[in-house]
Amino acid sequence: MPGRGKDWKELKRQAKVELEDFSTLFKKAKRGLSAPEKEQARSLCSSMRDALKTKDEAGLKAGLEEYLSFKDAHFSQVRYNKTWELVKDLFWILLIVFFIRWVLIEPFRIPSGSMIPTLLVGDQLMVNKLVFGVQIPLTTKKLFNLKTPQRGDVIVFKYPPNPREDYVKRVVGVARDTIMVRDGFLFVNGKEVPRDYVEPYNGPSDSGNCGDYDLYVEKLDHTDHQMLMCHRSHTGDNYGPITVPDGNVFGMGDNRDNSADSRFWGFIPLDNIKGKPWVIYFSYRAERDAYQKTGLADRVKKLVSFVPKARWKRILRVIN
Repeated sequence: MPGRGKDWKELKRQAKVELEDFSTLFKKAKRGLSAPEKEQARSLCSSMRDALKTKDEAGLKAGLEEYLSFKDAHFSQVRYNKTWELVKDLFWILLIVFFIRWVLIEPFRIPSGSMIPTLLVGDQLMVNKLVFGVQIPLTTKKLFNLKTPQRGDVIVFKYPPNPREDYVKRVVGVARDTIMVRDGFLFVNGKEVPRDYVEPYNGPSDSGNCGDYDLYVEKLDHTDHQMLMCHRSHTGDNYGPITVPDGNVFGMGDNRDNSADSRFWGFIPLDNIKGKPWVIYFSYRAERDAYQKTGLADRVKKLVSFVPKARWKRILRVIN
């Protein structure tokens, strides 16, 4: 019969403490252990785990006594500070998290409707940071570039007028391209970028400068992507021509008439580019710039409406 009194609880607690410490002690002492001693140590721990699993009080008591005798004989010279070991583990965890966010991937939240219908307000993205090179944290400098963005790529970048803010746009022009807009139509190097009318747009919008939108599919080099245009008047109907300088790209929003982009604040330096959005890992119906509302009432409202407002069909959608 397994023990169920105070003695069993104390025995179980002590055995769990010893098992938690074993891996660290063994790692520090294994160089001084022979092969049979290493096998004996593992066997003693395995016996204690089995006794805990089967609630064998007598077996656990005997196994613990034998292990403690082995520990006194072979681990007594090991210097082991639990607090220091915890600090080291925490340091490595933070270092790994920092490395992942600095080099590999970083989350990004869509705060405005400038990229509708590709990206909606409230979309939560994973950004591939390695695809365009490694950026030095807290700066707009790159350690190195792996490749440069191509026309049609969606990019996340540090907003040139204020690098503390992150923006997302679609690249429509690369270095030495000549960009021009005439009557709402985009021209790259003197050629009109083809677009096909699809239908009146009735999906989520950011209101902005117009009420009625038309949905198009724009064909920008290797990328066919959806875009919106106001049904009547257009922002930036006529722009340029202007040539993109070396080391820069020209970005525009897919919500073409409701986007503050390179037409208004200039080119995007390659060093400012953080990465390429990869996938939507979560999405919910959020208000424009909802992330800036940080009061207690706003936080409670977000928490309560988080699940009901989720856009489940957008989760894990790959961004094109």
